[in-house]
Amino acid sequence: MGNSNIVKIGDIAEVFDGPHATPKKIDVGPFFLSISSLENGQLDLSKSAHISDEQFEKWTRRVTPRFGDVLFSYETRLGEAALMPDGVKACLGRRMGLLRPQKNRVLPEYLLYAYLSPEFQQQIKRRTNHGATVERISLKELPDFEIRIPSIEEQRQVVQVIKAFPRKLEVNQQVNQTLEQMAQALFKSWFIDFDPVIDNALAAGNPIPDELAHRVEIRRKAQALPDFQPLPDHIRNLFPSEFEQTGEPTVGIDGWVPKGWSVMSLGDVTKELRRGISPKYTDEGGVQVVNQKCIRNHEVNYALSRRNDPTLRKVDGREIEIGDVLVNSTGVGTLGRLAQVNAVPEPTVVDSHVTVVRPNPQICPIYFFGQLMVSKERSIESLGEGSTGQTELSRRILAEQLVLVPPYEQAMLIEGQLKSLSDKSSLNLKQNSALAKLRDTLLPKLISGEINIKDTKECNG
Repeated sequence: MGNSNIVKIGDIAEVFDGPHATPKKIDVGPFFLSISSLENGQLDLSKSAHISDEQFEKWTRRVTPRFGDVLFSYETRLGEAALMPDGVKACLGRRMGLLRPQKNRVLPEYLLYAYLSPEFQQQIKRRTNHGATVERISLKELPDFEIRIPSIEEQRQVVQVIKAFPRKLEVNQQVNQTLEQMAQALFKSWFIDFDPVIDNALAAGNPIPDELAHRVEIRRKAQALPDFQPLPDHIRNLFPSEFEQTGEPTVGIDGWVPKGWSVMSLGDVTKELRRGISPKYTDEGGVQVVNQKCIRNHEVNYALSRRNDPTLRKVDGREIEIGDVLVNSTGVGTLGRLAQVNAVPEPTVVDSHVTVVRPNPQICPIYFFGQLMVSKERSIESLGEGSTGQTELSRRILAEQLVLVPPYEQAMLIEGQLKSLSDKSSLNLKQNSALAKLRDTLLPKLISGEINIKDTKECNG
């Protein structure tokens, strides 16, 4: 670490540690902060327990965390840190410390970024004590750790640049949530609630089963609204105007489905339904491997993937394709989460805890199939077999699940709109990936002083 603007932690912040025991935990009350709540510079309070107000008084005699403190782990999860948020009543948990910045010397946000920077993380690694059971850093030595702290004005400019990234990332994420809601609402209206078929049945005066009476009432109220916009005739006329009973109560509405639609097994509408590989991991090169952590909120986050060494585990013919639906297949709380592959930036496979479900596009258009799978997600989550810790999703059971499939031309009516929404979402994900890479490249260089803040003005545009 160069000499420019280098100070010791003890020169710009006070160091405190938490209790060395664990109080009785309850369901509500002040937070007892856990080091597991510290992740990627964020504080996830859902991973912290609660204590009583009486316990809180005892466990904050040494220090009470307050807004702007930098929370950190000094045992096991070394290097993790986050800012203490405003308006949260909490005490430090075991193995957790905090830095209380001298705000005339260092901004809390800048201190967090500096703590998370590669330079400081390397210093933590060099000065880690390797015990018999846990790794730790000495709180007595921490005030002597060196850290680069420039002028307050430069800190403020760095923080402004770095904060711009979360804002842009969040905007894109919010747009994607809206796009997904639009896709799900459209699919639900046409292929789960059967609105076009009900409209046609009402217009034709055809009988509608009693089991659909509640949907009829909802539809009539919608049609009475001044801003109601009926489907164009060329779309509505492709839908039937009658219903028929399938005898399968889990399909349609109590077994009633539009006339001419087919009840099929998932295996009948797919080309492939298989688990992934058992990877031989490597740190460099190799082939990208998607794991269960990558699949969340109906998106595939390639940033959380790992790499397989193809010389030790061949992957030929196992690559995923656009349109595949990836289904998490192991573990309570994880099993059943799914996402459709809308982009493949490089050759990619999945590991053995993920099932690849590839639609047959001659039966189910791929984006229609993606929404069909999303509509089945909750029921898929209930299909796990085995003990709590070893719950597995059987390929056989997944393939046996019944789905309702309209004639191909009816499914294609929605395909273009779903593809357009998916393409927009993919573009935002691609932009977020590029922004995250730029952020991760820029942050250490700003903190180390390798690049000047003036060179980054375009990042705030």
